[in-house]
Amino acid sequence: MRRPLTLVAVIATLALGLVGPATAAAPAAQPTARTGSCHRTLASYPVLEPGARGAAVRTLQCAVNDLGLGPLTVDGWYGPQTRGAIRRIESSFEGPAPHPGRVNNGFWVLLFGRHLPDRTLRPGQHGPAVRTLQRALRAAGAKVAVNGKFGKGTRHAVKAFQRSQSVAPSGVVNENTRFFLSQGAAIHGLN
Repeated sequence: MRRPLTLVAVIATLALGLVGPATAAAPAAQPTARTGSCHRTLASYPVLEPGARGAAVRTLQCAVNDLGLGPLTVDGWYGPQTRGAIRRIESSFEGPAPHPGRVNNGFWVLLFGRHLPDRTLRPGQHGPAVRTLQRALRAAGAKVAVNGKFGKGTRHAVKAFQRSQSVAPSGVVNENTRFFLSQGAAIHGLN
C-alpha cells in the first residue's frame, strides 16, 4: 500500500530532483554578486577608504566573509555594507579606531592574522594555513612569496616580523607571534 506524501516530503523530493522529468546537469556555479571573485593574494595590500572600488575591495570583502562577519556582497565597492562590517571589527578594539573606516596594512594583517589556526606553524609545513600566514606577513611589510610552502623565505619573513615585535626570532609561528598578527602588528611601523 502506498502512503500519501506530505507537502514537506513533496517539496524535499522535488528539491533533490528525485521526482519529475530528467533534466540536464546544472551548470557549474558561477560567481555572483554575493560570492564574487575571491582572490585573497595581492601584490600589496593598499590603504582603502569608504567609497573605494576595485580588486582590493573584493579581497577585503572576502577576508571579512572568511572571518564570519558577513555575508558581504563581494562587489568591489567599499560601500555602507562593507563599512558596517569594518565597524564591527573596529568595535573589538580596546580604544577608538585611530582612523575609522580606514583599512591600512595593520588592518589587513589583523584580518589574515585572525584567520590563522590555533596551532604552531613551522618550516617544512605547507597548505592553506601557511598561505594565510604569508598573506599576513606580506600585509605587514615582508617581501614573501604566497605559495603555501613554509620555506626559507617565509622563515626569514617570520623572523623579521618577530624582531619588529620584540619576540625572540625563532622563525616559528607560535602563540606569541599569532597574537601580534591577530592584533594587526606591522614590520617597521608601516601604516
